[in-house]
Amino acid sequence: MKKFLMVVLILSIIVTTGFGKKLADLPELMKPSLAFFVDDTQIYIPEGAVVNIYSKNDYKLKKKFGKAGEGPMEFRIIPQLPLTLDAKGENLVIFSIGKVSYFTKQGEFIKEVKTTAQVFGLQVFGDKLAGRSRTQDESGAFDTINIYDSTLKMIREIARNKSAFQGPGKGLEVLGKPFQHAVYENKILLAGKDDATIDIFDADMKKLHSISIDRKRIPMKQDFKDQITDFLKNDPSTKNYFEILKPIKFPNHFPVIAAFFADENVIYILTWTKNPKEYGCSVYGFDGKFIKEVSIPIKFQNGFTPYPIAIHKNVLYQIVENDLEEIWELHASAIK
Repeated sequence: MKKFLMVVLILSIIVTTGFGKKLADLPELMKPSLAFFVDDTQIYIPEGAVVNIYSKNDYKLKKKFGKAGEGPMEFRIIPQLPLTLDAKGENLVIFSIGKVSYFTKQGEFIKEVKTTAQVFGLQVFGDKLAGRSRTQDESGAFDTINIYDSTLKMIREIARNKSAFQGPGKGLEVLGKPFQHAVYENKILLAGKDDATIDIFDADMKKLHSISIDRKRIPMKQDFKDQITDFLKNDPSTKNYFEILKPIKFPNHFPVIAAFFADENVIYILTWTKNPKEYGCSVYGFDGKFIKEVSIPIKFQNGFTPYPIAIHKNVLYQIVENDLEEIWELHASAIK
């Protein structure tokens, strides 16, 4: 059933075919994870239980470490809980099943903290961590966003949303209100009261600002619904569960906000547009003030899964597979 969590995340993205300028070939990669990280000098790309560190100067591989296992430089993962990392601070923090591992930015081991919690989407939040989990009570199943200490002991729940899948025979709801979080230093972004709003909180969970996107919702056409249904019916990750997932439930309109990112005190909000080859990108400061509105292309592996994305200093990076040459490439699009 944990595969359903990944399905919900996958279905939060629209089909597009454009993508940015090629920067380099990455011949060392075979199948990189969906999440990677870019800072001022390096690019950090997880792949299975391995972390690849590339120079941002010449895009050459500088360091490769990690393998499947339980040791200090080993990581335990499963498809539903892949290796993720956060390099916003002075250290590289790596999240895997059973532990949080700390490395220098050069990939030298510092320490690890063991845990029994299973959390995904973890990000460093000041001296704490923020991540997603799932819970259930008499009213149904819920996805939650929580604050954790360094051992992944939950301190408090800060947001919850009814899960898209409530159990066999109850159907799967796709493309509802986006439910995610994004952290920068001691501030956190959460989905707001509706699918067009994001709330900004400080480290004490005091609301600082709200951002509302004034945009007409775009009708969801039947051919798009058929495409999603076909994907669920035939993709290896869901085809064995398709009968359990039915009926597939669709909204009448796309949500206004598709996803959002935080970097360098800037908020990037991706919005659905009528053009299937691009997103709108509304850029705001953490003070809630509007900066600019641009369009930005995204490249997808298939109808619903984007190639890995990272945003840093007004540039969107993607790791894109060149099917003809059978090699992974690094691409970039300026957000301007």
